[in-house]
Parts: sequence; structure tokens; C-alpha cells
Amino acid sequence: MSNTDIPKTFDQKYYDHYYFSDSKGKKFRSSDGKEQRWGYQNPTGEWHGCGPIVGAWNEIFNLSKRNTDSTESGPCKALDVGCGRGQFTTYMRDIGIDAHGFDFSEWAIRNLYPRCDKEWVRVHDATQKWPYGDKTFDLVIVLDLLEHIYLEDIDFILDEMYRVARKWIFLQIATVGMSEKGYIIKKGENIPIELEGMAVAGHVTVQPRDFWIVKLKSRELKNRDNDNRWRLRDDLVKEFIRRVPNDIIQNWIKNTLLVLEKVE
Repeated sequence: MSNTDIPKTFDQKYYDHYYFSDSKGKKFRSSDGKEQRWGYQNPTGEWHGCGPIVGAWNEIFNLSKRNTDSTESGPCKALDVGCGRGQFTTYMRDIGIDAHGFDFSEWAIRNLYPRCDKEWVRVHDATQKWPYGDKTFDLVIVLDLLEHIYLEDIDFILDEMYRVARKWIFLQIATVGMSEKGYIIKKGENIPIELEGMAVAGHVTVQPRDFWIVKLKSRELKNRDNDNRWRLRDDLVKEFIRRVPNDIIQNWIKNTLLVLEKVE
């Protein structure tokens, strides 16, 4: 039987060179026991989709208009939670957004996307209190992160997300279809061979869209007060998809996209 690179618990060390950059990637077994490989296989971290996606955020959230349309001074502030090597942080900076990011992976932050300044990002564990004040960011983006979070830590992360966001939250979550069961992997448990092909990416909580809607609403209610109420904006999800070329957005729309707006 082949060895596998999949651990019992996905910690910081798992998100390394082999995960992000190596031409072969991480080893896992297919259901028939054969060795397979998976990884981003991206030496620089560049992705041609970053520009159009950031442009769509700018348009639907009016980010570049804050200087003229808001009583707040200075550029809009954005946070990329689970920023990887800082690609989206950099592209937001390109259009004048005061963007910051953090990631669990020490390797990613030490090996940033070439145009990303080390002052913009930091190493931080999202399951620990985020190092930002309440309502700091006009936009919080959480891309391909929540499916990496163990069930016991999800509530804390959603609470922190609501705490630091001022106006908008954008989520992209790897999910299964409504008729599919999905799975939840617990810390320290053996991963069955039939799940290795999904788990190799670090995905431990893979559920249908409704699972996340229920989670988001329950944490919103827990954190709700007169100045912290949020609503889903499915219309803006549709507008976002319309504005991004299909070859870029096609993999995202196979999963779940959500926009949350703070209710004034």
C-alpha cells in the first residue's frame, strides 16, 4: 500500500511547499489504493483571475468611492482571511484599497506572491482571536477557508468575522450539492481512503450550502445587537458572477458564493 502525505490533523506544517508550489504536490490514495498527487503546483502564486474578481468586488461594493461617498477618511479597508501568499491582497492594493491578510501557513507568508509586500500580511491562526479591532474592515473576504476548519472551531471564526467586518462579507466555500451527504472529519481521526481525494486539499468540513446558511444565521443572531445585523444578498452574488468571465468563475460557482451586508 502506498504511503500518503495526509496527516490525522491538518496543522500549519501541512500547508507547505508541496501544498502550494511543488510540481508534484501531496500524495494521497485513490479509492482503488493507487498513489495520486494533488497540489496547487504554482511556483509564483500568480492567477489571472485575481484582477477581474477584485474588479468585480470594487464595482458591486463601491470600494473605490469611499473617499467621496463616505464620511470616513482614507481608502477602504479590506481583510483577506486565509490569504495564502497574498495574491488577492496585492490586487486589492493595486486599485487603492487598504488591504491586509493573514494565513495559517508560515510557508505561504515566508514565500509571498512576488508583488506582495510583507507588511501587508501576517501569520495568524484563524481559530485564535484575530489581531484587529471591532468593525475595522469595510470588506472581509473568506475564500476557500471554511471547509478547512474543524467543526469545533467554526463558530469562533464566524464570530470573529462578524466582529471585524464593518459593511460587507464575501464568502467562497467548497460545498457539495443539496442531494449529497458531504462529510465532517474530526481532529486526530483516521481518514478513510474514499475521502483522501478530498481531504488532501485540507478539506475537513464539506457540507451542502444550507449547512453554512444555518451556521451563519445562528452566529449572526448570537452576535446581533442594534449595530450588528446582517443580511444575505443573493442579488449581489448574481451580479458578481455576471461581471466575472466564465473561464475564471466556473470553478467558484460549482461551490457556494455568499455576500453578507450589514443592515444600517
